[in-house]
Amino acid sequence: MPSDFNPMFLILGDGADLAALSATLRRFAVQPKKISLTEQAGTFQPRTPLTIVPADREFGLRASGQDFAWHLNQWQAQNIAERVDVLASPEARSGSDIFEIGSEGEIPVKVSRGEYTDDFLISKR
Repeated sequence: MPSDFNPMFLILGDGADLAALSATLRRFAVQPKKISLTEQAGTFQPRTPLTIVPADREFGLRASGQDFAWHLNQWQAQNIAERVDVLASPEARSGSDIFEIGSEGEIPVKVSRGEYTDDFLISKR
């Protein structure tokens, strides 16, 4: 979500969407290579493209021109996948989690299920 003070990358989805995100993070954890979420999770249709990239020094989400790159190592990706699984489970009707690695200058990633209505997210003009 654009913000002058506390920028945040918001990922919204239902259980199936978040299960696809978790599976993508797990694939990355097994074989760390650059992954475009748009290509890996067909239902992921972002306004701004997000790519997961292998990292060993600079971690977290970073703006990369007009796109965003989420710099993760295998351990971080696996742990984030496990936390996304909680949101994706059939028992979860709504909820969210914020992912920050703790790296200076990173942008937090908020994954949310069922917390925002369409009328809240879509401005009517």
